[in-house]
Amino acid sequence: MLTNYLKIALRLFRKQRSYALLNLAGLSLGLTCCLLIALYVQDELGYDRFHPQADRIVLLQQFEGNPSSGGKFATDLKSRFAAVANAVRINQLTALLATPRSSHYESQFFLVDSTVFDVFSVPLLQGNPATALAVRDGLVLSEKAARKYFPNQNPIGQRLRLNNKRDLLVTGVMRDWPGNSHWRPDFLASYARANEFVGYDVTTNYWGGFSRTYLLLAPGAEAPSLQAQLPGYVKSLNDPNAAIWKMNLIPLTDLYLRTNLIAENRLTYVYIFSVVALLILGLACFNYVNLATARATQRAKEVGVRKVLGSSLAQLWRQFLGETTVFLLLAVAASLLLAQLALPSFNELADKTLSVETLLSGPNLAGLALGIGLISLLTGGYPAFVLSTYKPTAVLKGQSPVGTTSRLRQVLVVGQFAASVVMIVATLVVYAQLNYIRTTNVGYQREHVLTVDLRDAPDPLKARFKDQVGTLPAVAAATRTYGLPGSGVARGAKLVSDYVPKGAPDAGIRHLTIDGDYLKTFGIRLLQGRNLDPNRPADKQVFLVNKAAMKYFGWETIAGKMTGYYTFQYDPAGGYREVPVRGEVVGVIDDYHHADLKQAIEPMIFSLNDGWEGQLAVRIRQGGVATAVPQIRRLWSQTFPDKPFEYRFLDDTFNQAYRTDSRTGQVFGLFAVLAVLISCLGLLGLVTFMAQQRTREIGIRKVLGASVLSLVSLLSKDFLKLVGLAILIASPLAAWAMHRWLQGFAYKIALEWWMFASAGLLALVIALLTVSFQAIRAARVDPVQSLKVE
Repeated sequence: MLTNYLKIALRLFRKQRSYALLNLAGLSLGLTCCLLIALYVQDELGYDRFHPQADRIVLLQQFEGNPSSGGKFATDLKSRFAAVANAVRINQLTALLATPRSSHYESQFFLVDSTVFDVFSVPLLQGNPATALAVRDGLVLSEKAARKYFPNQNPIGQRLRLNNKRDLLVTGVMRDWPGNSHWRPDFLASYARANEFVGYDVTTNYWGGFSRTYLLLAPGAEAPSLQAQLPGYVKSLNDPNAAIWKMNLIPLTDLYLRTNLIAENRLTYVYIFSVVALLILGLACFNYVNLATARATQRAKEVGVRKVLGSSLAQLWRQFLGETTVFLLLAVAASLLLAQLALPSFNELADKTLSVETLLSGPNLAGLALGIGLISLLTGGYPAFVLSTYKPTAVLKGQSPVGTTSRLRQVLVVGQFAASVVMIVATLVVYAQLNYIRTTNVGYQREHVLTVDLRDAPDPLKARFKDQVGTLPAVAAATRTYGLPGSGVARGAKLVSDYVPKGAPDAGIRHLTIDGDYLKTFGIRLLQGRNLDPNRPADKQVFLVNKAAMKYFGWETIAGKMTGYYTFQYDPAGGYREVPVRGEVVGVIDDYHHADLKQAIEPMIFSLNDGWEGQLAVRIRQGGVATAVPQIRRLWSQTFPDKPFEYRFLDDTFNQAYRTDSRTGQVFGLFAVLAVLISCLGLLGLVTFMAQQRTREIGIRKVLGASVLSLVSLLSKDFLKLVGLAILIASPLAAWAMHRWLQGFAYKIALEWWMFASAGLLALVIALLTVSFQAIRAARVDPVQSLKVE
């Protein structure tokens, strides 16, 4: 019996190749999209879950919107709370590493406590985790770093020169970390040397440094219970800076997906792409159902004969479900091949390292098999039901057995095009928002601005290099600053209590140290007063403020206005005290976006450089890049002969900040095209079905003088009504979804009518072309042949 069913299915494929290929194409495209998105979603949901103790690890957050915390918290909390089984501090540096053959700046260089091996899963391929970082100058490399610096050599016992100051001894080699980890170190050095490497105390105070503190909770301990004890703990410290702390515990498995500390909107994108995968798979299944039922009339007599010869309903169900399963298995094989071919491009687009083999291992393979069975049942169930319930007496008399299923097919077409229109609108909105970001006035000039990292150089050398670069003919201006516009990098300061506005939620404010050329280099407007002047000794203790700060302080003018922040002075006996730095406000600058456009412009105060400024920005004259870069490189090699010259342009850095959103737009565009294509296949199936149903009518109308155009209009108008209904349904859904997405931007476009009109018009035109193609074919058939149809 099974052999007979298979023979019939293969015979059907051969006799109706176009139908079979159309079905196969729709299912294969839908399954390919679903597989790619499934790999993406699985990778996102698996972030940081490869650590065996992931569910017990939490990040200690000290300041809102910042993952860092003071270095003393790790040892303090471990000693005070039984709920904390262990702790590890991690401090990321940009390090210059060198061998006698080469040198490179490395951004994935981390100072860590030796407890990192007890908290995280750090599998060592070489070396002993108990001693690798117990050595004061010990260094653990990743496989990638070991190949880079010591190709074809055993790295253990080799040395790397750090910042041209000290040698580090390679004591271990760790396996490269998975791509779905929120930190992927290439170098681990001992945190015991952190104060020396960073240049100030980051280990024994509650406020300094950029360390991240991870706590391993004791078995059975709950993060909410520990967090409830933190306010009392903070109060007991009597720290003068505690007023601006926002202590919080974030589970490791939530850090990437549910916060914006590592990446933005990741869980939102997981939901969005999951819905997209289901939509596209649904479209493919709808397409199959439409095509299967469209061809049902051609098999009505076969069903009638089988029933007369004694076939039971169960046998007919098995036959038609079996045919669907064969189709689906062929589509799965094709989709796996297509996914494998598309994966390199998809990985580049999504910035991932996904592999199809992931789906063919362990529970994923069982899930894939279950999914195939479920899709086969859902997709083949309705056509099998329609075919198996034909009445043999009716079909053998030539009566049409199909008539009650047209409404469902119309609903499916409406659903298909509604989903397509939503995705087209989403693509248009994403591209419009990204274009707005690229073209909006951010308040500073970013074109032709070259930036160099100087943070490891002595202050006199930084000043001399900046002055030399500023004299080059192709250079319009140069400046040294603590943080570049667009980066969001600035100090978090605490205002002197006398200057905190009444009703302010806290005393915090953003503080940026700059030099006298900052405004000129970035083209930032001075609205009131004067600029800072490094040649005036008194200007070491005066301030500029931005417009947002004027609003924050409630000022109309800066005449007679003062402000100030607290710095800190260490007590030789331990601890520290706050020292106020007060000064006159001498100027107001226009608001500019110091962070990205996803954040509102914050109140900021500006003061002259104090030696910690590690960023040099050089504005190059129009057309002078080719001349200026070699000249700057030459000055660099003279000033810093032991350091490689590495630079970036500020507009590239700016665009990098929106890379994720740009890729999201590209992915949406790709899947929107596929959704429309699959929807058109479904529409083609329905048009084919209707043309078959009205073959005699078409023939009679042609004999009576109907033109091809009138027949095309007759066959098309009902389908265009369905597409119009889909547009009406999709527009409010798309508006709601994109309004939610735009909430992630402080500065955003407004949703405009043309976005929905363009998406609807595009869907309508595509549908019209699809319908017209089949309608014209039907209308051009010889009426003699049409009237011969029995």
